[in-house]
Amino acid sequence: MDNFQNQIEMELIQQQANDNTFDILTGKITIKELLESNNNDIPLLIQTKEVDDLENRLDVLEGMIEYYTEGEEYEKCAELVKLKNKLWS
Repeated sequence: MDNFQNQIEMELIQQQANDNTFDILTGKITIKELLESNNNDIPLLIQTKEVDDLENRLDVLEGMIEYYTEGEEYEKCAELVKLKNKLWS
């Protein structure tokens, strides 16, 4: 039962990390606002000092697109693809 519970917890953390990173990269929330809204550890897929690093950002976007595609969250995928295309231009 512990392995199952650990797997569930890891999946929840992964979802939260993707959602937090999505909100930051798409401009729905700033890092400061996210930090102020939560006193606990805040999982992200990207270090806060690397948010403006284009190459790192593109790598993270590709991983997030794959993650949300697997979860069939196509609206988020579409928004991330638009952001990725904007960064390439």
